[in-house]
Parts: sequence; C-alpha cells; structure tokens
Amino acid sequence: MVPPSTKMKSTVAELEAESEQLRKEIEELRKVALNRLEALSEKLCVDIDEGSATSTQPKPREAVKSTQAKTDDKDLLPAPMPITFIDTNNNDKKKSTKGIANLLDETTWKISLSIGREPGTWMPKEWGKSGQRLSLSFTADFSTAQLFERDSFFQGGYANAKVLRIVNDEITLGPSISEGQRVIQVKNGGWQVTRGDGPLGTDLLRFYIEVNEEITHSDLDVYIPKGKIYFSCGYFPFIKDGEKGMKDAFREEIQKVEDQIIQLQKKKEDIKNPFNLDGIKISREKFKLKQDLDLLNQRLSFAMVQQPDKNLLRFSPSGDVGLTKEGGVCCEVKKGPVVEYHILGRFGVASVQKEEK
Repeated sequence: MVPPSTKMKSTVAELEAESEQLRKEIEELRKVALNRLEALSEKLCVDIDEGSATSTQPKPREAVKSTQAKTDDKDLLPAPMPITFIDTNNNDKKKSTKGIANLLDETTWKISLSIGREPGTWMPKEWGKSGQRLSLSFTADFSTAQLFERDSFFQGGYANAKVLRIVNDEITLGPSISEGQRVIQVKNGGWQVTRGDGPLGTDLLRFYIEVNEEITHSDLDVYIPKGKIYFSCGYFPFIKDGEKGMKDAFREEIQKVEDQIIQLQKKKEDIKNPFNLDGIKISREKFKLKQDLDLLNQRLSFAMVQQPDKNLLRFSPSGDVGLTKEGGVCCEVKKGPVVEYHILGRFGVASVQKEEK
C-alpha cells in the first residue's frame, strides 16, 4: 500500500505538470487570437497603390489653435488609410478611380447657418448675450480648380486645397422682427479634406467663404465680422450597399467569440467535479475569450465613430461620401503671432442638384 504522503506528492506533481501545460496552451491561444485580430484589421483596409499614395499624400502639419476642446493624442487611433472608389457607371467600361479627397468634386450643397452664442466661444461677452441668432444660407459648388491662396485653416490634407464657388456670389440673411430679408455679396472661398483631425482620427471637411461687410440686423447683438468665415464638419467616405464595413466585420467576430463562450459554458456545466482539470482548462479558455471580447467591443465602438450610421449624415448625390448633418462656424482672430478661431455658431448641409448653365 502506497503511503498517503506519496500519493499527495504525486498528485501535486501531476497538477503542476498539467498547469504548466495549460499555461503553454493558453499562450498559444493568445498568439492565435492576436494573429486573427491582425488579419481582421488588414482585411478591412482597401488595397491601394503604394507608390501613388506616397506621392499624393502630403504630411499633415500641426493643427492651428482652436476654440474647441480636442481629444488627447493618446486616445486617438491612427488616421484612416486612403480609400479608393471605382466608378461603375463609366460607359466606355474603363475603370476610373476617385480618390478620397475628390468625392465632393463638382457637387453642389446648400449651407444653412445659425449664428449665435455657443458654449466655449471667445467672442466678446456682449456678443450674442441676448440669445438671439442670425439665420443665413448660401449655395456652394465644390470645384476641382486648385486654390493658390494659402490659408492656415487648411492643415495639410490628402491633396491641395480647391476653390469653393459661391452660387451668384451671394449669401441670404433671414429676416428679424424689425427688418426683412437681405442678400449680401460674398467672395469665393476654398475647401479641403484634412486627414485625422476629427474624433478618433476621422477626417474633416474644411471650407471658408469671405464676406465683404459685417453682417447683422440693427435690432440684434450678434453679427458676423467682415472677412473670412470658416466651416468644418465630419467627412466620411462610405461603403457601397452590399459591401461589408468595419462595424459589420467586428460584429461578426464578436458573435463568433460569444458562441465559443456559450459552448465552453455548456461543457463546464457537464463537469460535476469542481476540481476537475478539464474544468480548470475551460475556465481559463473562457477568461481569455472574454478578454478578446472586450477588445473587439472596444474596436467596434471606435468603428462606430469612424463609420457612423447613415441617419447621422447628409450624402452626396452619388452616395459615396457623407457629411455630418451639423458642423461648426468660426472666424479668425489674430493676436500678434497667435491665430485664434472664435466660434460663431453652427451650420447644416444638404446636397442639391447643380444648376445647368
């Protein structure tokens, strides 16, 4: 008969050996999961010509000081890769590409402004104190002509800035209680897509117009100063119907992991002995899968910012790019060598049919 102490030592040695084996297996599982996540990330990126991308992408410069709070750099994801869209409506069947900076080319948009005091503005204390607002609107063509005028509002981007043409060179000021509607002459401006300046490294559309005079009503304490007026909003190239995006891919991966956890839980419930080594192994596998699940859910949250729902956007006529329904309006104020952008209000956008000349 083997003494109990000998049995105890043998059992402990076996447990230690089994634990070491489990550790090795868990490490292998961890490597497999990481490889799967890396493969998934690579799968989501659209292949592009590396030589072309290198030659057409200027390096983003440091952003100019803004009146709006910015996310800490450590919380940002890397700027998204450039995306190439193929025009399937080409009658001569030649494949043509449309780069990420060109999706608004030759499109026309109505811009509606609501000017008034906003949280965080650096406008004078008396400006807009009454809470009254100015309502204005204009229609703009996003042309393909290169803008040669330099402006610090444009921070690099995927390509050079282009000319923003104001239809009829005018902006309409809505009526107030004591004054009627007015039409005011304005100058053409510029536009550009800037990469990685938005939340979680998303892209922004930046554009400006130039007003020839201060715009206000005599019975209001809010006005638009003479000079350049700047606009910015989210810019989201969108996948075509039937294609999978980041959100769909992450949701599928999350579902797979959840199914694996459920299957492991069922196996564990069939094991009656709580000290069974198979039960311990299943618990460790579940723990690792739950860690993977937390990471996937976090990436899904990022993807929902980088690829928002369609009802949050206003789309171009072709539907290949969406702009956020609302954006910010500001004016430039120079204080010596420092450039500040003071918030004037917000604006909305809507795509319209281009008028035939």
